[in-house]
Amino acid sequence: MALAWVLVANQSQARLFEADKRAGELHELEALIHPESRLNGRDLISDAPGRTFDSGGQGRHAMGNVSQLHRLNGQRFARELAHALERGRVEGRYEKLYIVAEPQMVGSLREALNPPTRAVIAGETGKNLVNCEAEEIRAQLPDWL
Repeated sequence: MALAWVLVANQSQARLFEADKRAGELHELEALIHPESRLNGRDLISDAPGRTFDSGGQGRHAMGNVSQLHRLNGQRFARELAHALERGRVEGRYEKLYIVAEPQMVGSLREALNPPTRAVIAGETGKNLVNCEAEEIRAQLPDWL
């Protein structure tokens, strides 16, 4: 059993690491990608956004909220990650959990995790370090895990 798991995530990808020793290095267990979160706004919906006229003048513009679609996809990905973290906790694969994720993903993960899994969170960092090397990620964590 690993002493700690470290989840590094953003809205579209995640990496899961484990640390066997309190001051040890991180070993990558798994890399996850959520393809829907990586799509452009037009690829997320089946047709073009609606159009409307401005209330005062001749202007016309598109309506639609692509950022809301990205946020919803990020929340779906957070639920997938939460399921994997809960499964690992139930199987006894780690004692502590550290989350290093962009701030919006930290909130989505917190909402998606069940209380027993939330209770083993030992620390959170609101940074997007998904594309960093394991040594850089380890430097953002406490010296003793």
